[in-house]
Amino acid sequence: MNRSPVAQGRRRFLKTVGLVGLTSTLAPAMQALAQASKPPDSAAAKPDTAAARMGATPPEISDDARALSEIVKRRYGQHLNEGQLEAVTRELEARIQGGKALRDARLTNADEPDTTFHA
Repeated sequence: MNRSPVAQGRRRFLKTVGLVGLTSTLAPAMQALAQASKPPDSAAAKPDTAAARMGATPPEISDDARALSEIVKRRYGQHLNEGQLEAVTRELEARIQGGKALRDARLTNADEPDTTFHA
C-alpha cells in the first residue's frame, strides 16, 4: 500500500512524540540512578518538590504510582536510597495526575490546535 509523504511524516511525528513521552517518564529514575554513586546526605533524603517548597502537603500517592515505583525499585533499587525512591514515586504520581487532567479536558470539534504543522 502506498502512503503519501504527508501520512508518513505524521506517522514518524507520532512515533517520535510517543518516544519522547516514554523517555520523559523514565528520566527521574535514570537521574536518581546516576546520582546513586554520590554518598547521600541529609538534604538528599528529603525530596525537593514544588509542594514542599511552597509549604503545601503533597498529594496522596495513588496505587498506580506505587505499582510503577515497585517496578523501578525492582529494576534499579540496588542503586537508589529511600529518598530517591520516594522522589521517583512522587514524580510518577504527578505525571499520572497530569494525564488525568489532560483526559478530563474536553475539546469540541471547533477547537483548533495551538500550532499549525506543515509537511
